Amino acid sequence: MNQNILSILGKRSGKIIILSIIISVLLNGLINLTGDKLGIPLFLDSIFTVVTAALFGIIPGILTGLFTNLFQEVLRGFPLYLYPFAIVNMTTGLLVGILVKHGYFSTFFGVFLVIIFTAFVNSLLGAIIVTIVFGGITNEEVDYIVKVIIMTGQSVFSSAFIARIFINLVDKGIAVLLAYLIYFKVKQENVI
Repeated sequence: MNQNILSILGKRSGKIIILSIIISVLLNGLINLTGDKLGIPLFLDSIFTVVTAALFGIIPGILTGLFTNLFQEVLRGFPLYLYPFAIVNMTTGLLVGILVKHGYFSTFFGVFLVIIFTAFVNSLLGAIIVTIVFGGITNEEVDYIVKVIIMTGQSVFSSAFIARIFINLVDKGIAVLLAYLIYFKVKQENVI
């Protein structure tokens, strides 16, 4: 990395953090939209929420999560079913920020736990929101799995949770591993 960029990141100036949040929001929204257009059964909406939280902390992570979901509403013409899930994306920023601050990115087992915790919390919150607000269906790829599980006799909440836990393990696995690689590289350069 360019030494000037490293020294700027090391200072974690407000401008750099704001710029990082903006870029992260744009990337989260565009990657999610691309995944939906390609029919990929992953959320792909919090990769850079995790990166921002890992590099800059809890508040930037939470803000990235919030603005990501608001941006997704804009990208899709305000369908009004994405903004309730901002709490899930914000919680991802909160959780990752806390766990990284407490050293979970210092070992591979810690990184594994970040994936597990984040996937579980996302699945639980997502299932609660989709059950209470939408009756179980949000017209996303995950709903195909939810419908199949409901047909086996499971409740709407259980179906929504089970479908989301498997998807989130992969989805948050990708996000956390990418964030860890970036974090590790930046830390190696003695920036954070």
